[in-house]
Amino acid sequence: MAAKHVTTEQFYDLLRGERPVLADYWAPWCGYCQRISSAYDKIAEEYQDQLEVVKINIDEEVQLSEDEKIEIIPTLVLYQGGNVLGSITAPGSKAEINEFIQTTMKKTDTKEKKEAQIYDMAVIGGGPGGYTAAMYAARAGLNTVLLEKLSAGGQMALTHQIDNYPGYEDGIDGISLAEKMQQGAERFGARTEIAEVLSVDLNKEPKVIETTEGTFYGKTVVFATGANPRELGIEDEQELVGHGVHYCAACDGMFYKDKTVVVIGGGNSAAADAMVLSRIAKKVILVHRRDTLRATQIYHEPLMKAENIEFRWNSVAVQLIHDEKITGIKIQNVQTKEETEITCDGVFISVGRKPATQLVQGQLDLDRAGYIVADETTCTNISGVYAVGDVRQKDLRQVVTAVADGAVAVHHAEEYLAAQV
Repeated sequence: MAAKHVTTEQFYDLLRGERPVLADYWAPWCGYCQRISSAYDKIAEEYQDQLEVVKINIDEEVQLSEDEKIEIIPTLVLYQGGNVLGSITAPGSKAEINEFIQTTMKKTDTKEKKEAQIYDMAVIGGGPGGYTAAMYAARAGLNTVLLEKLSAGGQMALTHQIDNYPGYEDGIDGISLAEKMQQGAERFGARTEIAEVLSVDLNKEPKVIETTEGTFYGKTVVFATGANPRELGIEDEQELVGHGVHYCAACDGMFYKDKTVVVIGGGNSAAADAMVLSRIAKKVILVHRRDTLRATQIYHEPLMKAENIEFRWNSVAVQLIHDEKITGIKIQNVQTKEETEITCDGVFISVGRKPATQLVQGQLDLDRAGYIVADETTCTNISGVYAVGDVRQKDLRQVVTAVADGAVAVHHAEEYLAAQV
């Protein structure tokens, strides 16, 4: 059962009813909105007897979204009797949405946990590396489950246009490619579970994975948990997320149509964000600590040619200027130490990624940056455990290299399983 798309009139009719209403404020151009759609539809199914679960397109219901003071999407709001009980922005997993509902409604989660089963392979993470591993494993006849806390694609799903993945001569958006990868894996029998992994015990046989949907067991485990945006770490940064501070131009850029924004960073992500924003904002100011971009050469010429992109070289952000929202940013020249204030409406932070390796600390070897130590074999220090994609130590993190990792991991997992017989 999918969540219902409603108009303003239908929404207010529901608010006058007896049942609570959970509303997802979203837009079709928002990649993160699309990422949570599968998890949100699961919520609609599980809570169909308790809640009205609806979706509201802010592009079509402009006045409603303004009246409800929606400043970042996706935003989920829970209503009862016309009153707001609580809200959550950009939930990171189905479990987070569920916890929000349960905490807000003060009810105990009574849904049944999934029955425990031992799988030949358990894949943690539904990005390109994870779904490739799931596809290769299932196609090889391995009983395979993939555990994903939100939806297929990982960071790839937030990419508006992917031009460097073979086979798509006109490019493809990240969400569409993610869905194709999921469908390909499931075609061969891989099972997808929308579940957030809480802990793992990789030294047991079979390996134990505790999730929000119960306990799963895997004879082999593939970690494809990826990497998340790295924060600047300056004062008030977290408090201003959604109030002028953002980490995804493809997700939140449309809020800054004809406005002035700052992009912080100089790598591929920052360059891509600046290009996306240059097509939306009146002015884009790119702040980078060096005197030239670290981004690959393909970005340099279009960035330099864009008439509304301005560069502030050899500079770092030292302060966010704000009232309730961002009004500007203070930067410091790393050579002269001179400080300058820039007036802007929003700040997009794109200074790299941090690996999602909290689950395996103390079990798998990590390098100084926190990535799982695994070479081109994807094998880790524990037999039967593999690391693929952005989460592992590697020279190049791209969709195509993550896909290659997934295939390699299954090759070695098959050898490992054969040796156990």
